[in-house]
Amino acid sequence: MPARIEIKGTGDFRKAAAELKAAGDGRLRREMGRNMRTAARPAVNAAQDNVRSLKASATGRGGGGQQRREHAMSRTRSRSERAKRTAFEGRGLRATIARAVRLQMSTGARSASVRIRTQTRFLPEDQRKLPKYMDDGRWRHPVFGNRDRWVTQTARPLGWFDRAMRRHGPKVRDGARKAIDDIISKLAK
Repeated sequence: MPARIEIKGTGDFRKAAAELKAAGDGRLRREMGRNMRTAARPAVNAAQDNVRSLKASATGRGGGGQQRREHAMSRTRSRSERAKRTAFEGRGLRATIARAVRLQMSTGARSASVRIRTQTRFLPEDQRKLPKYMDDGRWRHPVFGNRDRWVTQTARPLGWFDRAMRRHGPKVRDGARKAIDDIISKLAK
């Protein structure tokens, strides 16, 4: 999985979470969560846009394209109609990975955190390592499962996830801190 930036409960986060629990006010906790999500949303969008705009190419024996995909889908009886439809609608690897980039937010009694990560459980089982490989820019795979024919796939520019997190990480951190400070000031009243 690509690197992730995690903003975890420092002293202020812990204090706010404990005070929210003591106050028993779910409205304030929801407000804090909403503000933290709003602060982190641009980072998620940037990572999704980056992965969608990757340029990928293959070297070696094999290739891809509509005709090969059509041939592979027609000779495989275990594929469902939905899988065939998905393959022809042009939903590819980049779009699938973009949908798997998610924001996780939690506010507990001892900490509050915001995580942006590629959740591999939303990917097909045979593609779960690909977000990391795509972030690194290179991976090898057999052509349509044929272990006698392999290609090396490259993706450019490198660091689709890391670039987005480096660029937006400080903004996310500042936005989360502001959300915490706002809640602490409301609790102090």
